[in-house]
Amino acid sequence: MKIGDLVKHPAGMRNVCNDMYSMGIVLQVKRGQELHPRGETQVEVMWRGEQASLFYHKSQLEVISENR
Repeated sequence: MKIGDLVKHPAGMRNVCNDMYSMGIVLQVKRGQELHPRGETQVEVMWRGEQASLFYHKSQLEVISENR
């Protein structure tokens, strides 16, 4: 996963808006302990229709189109 990739929540996510969380763009990828003490990769995503970005664990997202 890298900056510019398009992502979505995988089908198993619950209690999320299907339209909004069907596509977002990766703004930043933080690895190691920059954001998380256990060293897990964190991904900053801007969802369509939102004005603020949010951070997720890499495992919570699915890449739907890779930035080349």
